[in-house]
Amino acid sequence: MKKAKCVTIDTSILAEAEKEAVRRGVPFSTLVEEALKLYLSIGRLEERLANIETLLKQCLQKEPRPAEAKPSRQEPPQLGGNAWVEILRRRG
Repeated sequence: MKKAKCVTIDTSILAEAEKEAVRRGVPFSTLVEEALKLYLSIGRLEERLANIETLLKQCLQKEPRPAEAKPSRQEPPQLGGNAWVEILRRRG
């Protein structure tokens, strides 16, 4: 069932929308319906994304991050104190 509703639209937007309807080969009312459906679906998508963001923030707050392990720089026993190894490290 379709209802008729009167709305006020800026003339520049109206002219652009009428041109787009002609370009697509659809009635103006069909174009307006499509635009409204798209606008409403974007609103629902933004709401879902905000909910996901909130859930992720809550998860990150509940679970502390594990401390990053610092890589230990241990030399093999045969290289410890070798002068050439130290010179090469400094030149990097």
